[in-house]
Amino acid sequence: MSTQEAFDVPFGMSASPSAARADAAYEHLKRQLLEGDWGPGTKLSVVELARSLHCSRVPVMEAVKRLANEGLVQIVPQVGCRVVTPTPAEVRDFFTLFAAAEGTVSAFAAARRTADDVIGFERLCADIDQRAASAGGPAEHDPTWRRLNLLFHGRIHQLARSPLTAAIAATMWDRSDFYIKSAYGSLYFSRAVKAAHRAIRAAILAGDADAARRATAAHLEAVGDGVARAMARQDSDSP
Repeated sequence: MSTQEAFDVPFGMSASPSAARADAAYEHLKRQLLEGDWGPGTKLSVVELARSLHCSRVPVMEAVKRLANEGLVQIVPQVGCRVVTPTPAEVRDFFTLFAAAEGTVSAFAAARRTADDVIGFERLCADIDQRAASAGGPAEHDPTWRRLNLLFHGRIHQLARSPLTAAIAATMWDRSDFYIKSAYGSLYFSRAVKAAHRAIRAAILAGDADAARRATAAHLEAVGDGVARAMARQDSDSP
């Protein structure tokens, strides 16, 4: 169901229409933040957003509050709301924590994957490679890259067979994607990212938990360092 279809569903068809509309507004706004044109500091008008989504302001405000709790939107009393502007320092701190969490998930995946898992993971990686070959370049800001990245790491979470650990790590993915998009415009797979993914794949397929942990942590720490440096350059270039 598309975002617009979610807003067009008659009230009588949902046990909780207000919650459904708030969820639809949240998914729409989050997609704009992670894949759309909104950059750090973009001002958001609840009235205009409600108008564009053909709904009241209530579900939009609920969605904005959720995004504010996730650290993606800032609500300024008596002023309005805007997309947050991350600092290089907070980005580095975040990716240090994120790298440790995802490294643990990858280690679990390598240690616990079965023979059937290996076959399925190889097929998924081949499909990701094929789809990446036809995705847009870095200047096109193609959302395909973000979705392929989620497919790759999402499967690793499944292989880890640790719902609690994976759930903790998964809560960080939107923030990671937001930081990367804020710095680069999209999650395009550079040569370094592709090489890191190959190393993570190889470690998991080989069942080498330590190598999987190291490869994942090193990859995300490098991403965080690159994002922080890009944001620092942006700050220095600002008038």
